[in-house]
Amino acid sequence: MQKLIQGIHQFQQDSFRPLQGLFEELAKGQSPETLFITCSDSRIDPTLLTRAQPGDLFILRNAGNIVPAHGAGNGGEAATIEFAVAALGVKDIIICGHSHCGAMKGLLQPEQVASLPSRRGCHTPR
Repeated sequence: MQKLIQGIHQFQQDSFRPLQGLFEELAKGQSPETLFITCSDSRIDPTLLTRAQPGDLFILRNAGNIVPAHGAGNGGEAATIEFAVAALGVKDIIICGHSHCGAMKGLLQPEQVASLPSRRGCHTPR
């Protein structure tokens, strides 16, 4: 936790000031052009991968970047996609997978995640 707190302080001291004008504009509203759907895996960082700035991407993250069929899930994916498309007017949707995805391993080998109560789409244990 201390590392995260130090990171916040470093952001406030070093990174915020050059982007202060951008953050002031973003406080008034957002208009991202892209919905970026990706895994919640800690090794994936959409803004780092794309070199996007705050406000560029509307991001949906979940285990395995899975989008359930309409009406099949209640995790908020449909609401996020609907808001991005209908309310924000995003022009592009990117679905970004990655190698060594625990969620995909769990789908292909369900016995590995059988002990997890919400195992559909969960990452496998370490």
